[in-house]
Order: sequence, then C-alpha cells, then structure tokens
Amino acid sequence: MKITKISLFQKVLPYCSGSLAIGDLSENRTKPFDTFTSSVVVINTDQGVSGVGESCPWVSDNLNEKEVYDCLASRLLGEDPHNLKGIVKNMDAVIQGHTFAKSAIDMACWDIKAKDNGVPLFELLGGMLTDGAPLYRCVMEQEHDKIKAEVEQYRASGYKYFKLRVGIEPDKDIELIKFAANLAEPGEIVYADANCRWTLSEALEVVKAIEGLDVMIEQPCLSYEDCIKVRENTGLLIKLDELVTDLTMAKKIVRDHTADVVCIKMSRVGGLSKALEIRDFFVKKGIKVVTECMMGGEIVSAAVSHFSASTPSEFLFNTGDLHAYVTASTGNISPPTLNGRIYCNDSPGLGVEPDLTSLGTPIAIYQN
Repeated sequence: MKITKISLFQKVLPYCSGSLAIGDLSENRTKPFDTFTSSVVVINTDQGVSGVGESCPWVSDNLNEKEVYDCLASRLLGEDPHNLKGIVKNMDAVIQGHTFAKSAIDMACWDIKAKDNGVPLFELLGGMLTDGAPLYRCVMEQEHDKIKAEVEQYRASGYKYFKLRVGIEPDKDIELIKFAANLAEPGEIVYADANCRWTLSEALEVVKAIEGLDVMIEQPCLSYEDCIKVRENTGLLIKLDELVTDLTMAKKIVRDHTADVVCIKMSRVGGLSKALEIRDFFVKKGIKVVTECMMGGEIVSAAVSHFSASTPSEFLFNTGDLHAYVTASTGNISPPTLNGRIYCNDSPGLGVEPDLTSLGTPIAIYQN
C-alpha cells in the first residue's frame, strides 16, 4: 500500500461558551480565545483505503503552517502508511518540532492501518482495556454562585472530575480552591490547573494554604525544577501537563517522582505513535495518565476515545470529550458519551469520517 494523495483542510471552531481563557505567561496571565483553528488531513492510498487525522493548537503562533505540510507531504507520498515507525522517522528527518502537523498525519495513518485490518483502532493499540473512559470538565467561572451552578450542571450529566482554572492571583486562587473543594461529593475529584502561571513563591504560598484539602494541583510552575520544589513542599497530589513533551521527559518525571498523574496530549508529543510509547512507559512504572489532545472536533475526540479505551482502567485518570467544547464540526460520527464517560465507535479505524460539508474546499492537495 502507498500514499497517493494528501488533502489539507482548515476549519475555524468557535468555543461553545463565548470565550475560553487559556493560561498565558504574559502580564495578564491569561489569553482569551473565542475560536480555534483546526487542521484536518485526509490521506488516500493506491488500494482505495483512506484515513483522516486532525490537530488543533490552542495558541495562534503555533498553527499548523501550510509550509510544514508542504515539506512533510513531499516526503510521505509513495510511502506505506502501515509502516508507522517509518512515517514518524521520515517526518522527524524532514523537520524538527511542529508536533501538531505531525500528529494529524500520524493519526490518519493509524486510521488507514485499522481500516485495512477491519478493526476498530483500539484493537491495534492494545485492546479494549477501559470500556467507557471517565471525562473531566473545566469549571471556568470565578464567582462562587457560578462555580456552584456549573459543578451542579456537570454533576447532573455524570461528571465526577472538575478542573479549576487558577494561576492569576494566589489569594483568589486559594479562596476558589477552598470553595470548590467543599462542593465535592464522595467519589468526585477537584483539581486546580495553574497552567504554569504561578511563580515558585506563589505556588508554595497556595499549597501551604490548602494543605489538607482533598484536591490536586496541576502544572503549578513553568520550569521542571520549580515543579520539583513544589512537590517537595506539599503532601498534595501533583499532576503534570505542559512538561510532558517526550519520552526523555517522561523518564525524568519517573526518576524524580515529580508527579502522581501525567497528561499525555497527542499533538504536543508529535502524534499517537509517540503518545503510546510515553503512555506505556508511565503505565509500566505505575503512574496514572490522562490520555487526550489539545483542542479539536469529532476526529480528535475519536482518536482520544481509542487512546483512552486501550489504556488499563486502573492507570487511566481521565480524558476529555474535546468536540463538546466547540460548535462546528470536523467529522461524522462523534464518539458517544454517556454519564460522564466517552466510548469508542466500533466501526473499523477511528470510527469517524471527515465532514466535508463543514470542512469545505481543501487549502492544499498533494499528489504525485
């Protein structure tokens, strides 16, 4: 089998609730987004099997540049999409970094391989080890009555994991975390995501003030060294996200006992192939994982559902139904969600096809 054609689409995805404040290291510490730009790749082969992939960055300066796809496509035309190790090696040889573009292509090749084998993707990733992965929900509000209303809304839909957005002002963060922790019912987990925005002194101030609460702290500081110091000065559980960038960093985290939970985002590490390697390493070492991606539509969520389903349930912390955060479509059909869990479609491959009506005309087509 050979790759004969690669089509690139881009789709603007509006955020479902107006504006999403993403952690930022500027003076304001947050950067609002009301839309995200998703790139969708469709790969065709000489045997009539096609695959689809998607990636969607949060930040406007890390978009999937067309020029990057130009470079990657020229190297991949004529290659066998079944040879995933070769695809990854070729992409890394062409250009360093640009993990978002590589992730979309890698995902499409996995889709082709699973379709050609006539099986849902999770079968190639290790089998169905978690039938219904638990989902978390971001609690975006800062006012107490709105936080309570949002938690109650998600609880009614079956969610048990609630992520708070913190990292702006330590005093307000402390107040917010204490309030939210008291809202939690038995079996629910509250954790506070600083998105790297606390300085070391701020992080230490916060964890000292909330010591003893049943909460988890996510990515308190920007540097690995500062996160280690936070870890050394608190009994609270620690989750790392932005620092989980590759297998080398994964090995450092295990070596230094820096985290209780780690988040593996496919597009941050360069694709599903690399994400699987990192996941399997953490699982082998007994570290719980979050298996997800950055942002995106139904295609990304489908890949996330298979990534999560093939993770041992005892080591799967939670995941995200990313398509639920946006109001435009990239694919049909979305993976089903029920009672705060996400499931896989059982058709061959990802179980989703590109929504060509929504995606419109490709911005680039590469073929021999």
